Amino acid sequence: MVLTFDIDWAPDWMIDDIAERVIEANVRATWFATHQSAAVTRLLDNPLFEVGVHPNFLAGSTQGTTPDQVLQTVREWFGAATVVRTHSLHQSERLLQLMADTYGFKVDCSIYLPLARDVRPHKLRYSPGGAELVRIPHVFQDNMFMIAGHKWLAEPGWLRLPGLKVLNFHPVHAWLNSDGVAAYEALKSSRPLPQWRRSDLSPADRTQPGTGWFLDQCLARLRGAQSFTISEVVARWDQSSGEAEIEGAS
Repeated sequence: MVLTFDIDWAPDWMIDDIAERVIEANVRATWFATHQSAAVTRLLDNPLFEVGVHPNFLAGSTQGTTPDQVLQTVREWFGAATVVRTHSLHQSERLLQLMADTYGFKVDCSIYLPLARDVRPHKLRYSPGGAELVRIPHVFQDNMFMIAGHKWLAEPGWLRLPGLKVLNFHPVHAWLNSDGVAAYEALKSSRPLPQWRRSDLSPADRTQPGTGWFLDQCLARLRGAQSFTISEVVARWDQSSGEAEIEGAS
């Protein structure tokens, strides 16, 4: 089980709160950043964490108006980043080629395979002789899990299925302990997420099932166990027989 977080312009106090839960459990994680801030700098400075980028290629993006502008912006902000997950999982062969060949990203995490079994990384090239891009799907995404109407369980059967289990949380849903998207959408319509203040919100009851409760269950499972960032998963996979098996299968 590998924890990842899409920051999605969450305010610093919210990022810090969720990060503190992960730090307290001594669990490694990868964060996909949408912007620069003091809280994101604290993530960068913490040896438990890896910070990748979360480019927004959709209309109205604050990162740029073209794919090149967006990727130039996030590359300028996070020059050492090697992992990427696109906002809203927006992707195409052209975008993936641009990320790998021009901007040097090594790992893409923009594939969602809901509650899937037997998930493994895979490598692709998007141009002859171009850079290899490792792609790692995630099997859980909090907002999509809620939209699908799945039940929150402390020991869900899908977590026991064979294969890599990359989980994708959003700090806002973890902080709100969202058990559906309606409350979040209502709050977002009243004020943009970056402007939310802690004093405007009541602390969530994380004893009740929801996103934050489920994150706590995952942290409890990982506490005292070996945990990994996305780049560490790739390094272990490269050292294993997985790559040879995939090449042989092709």
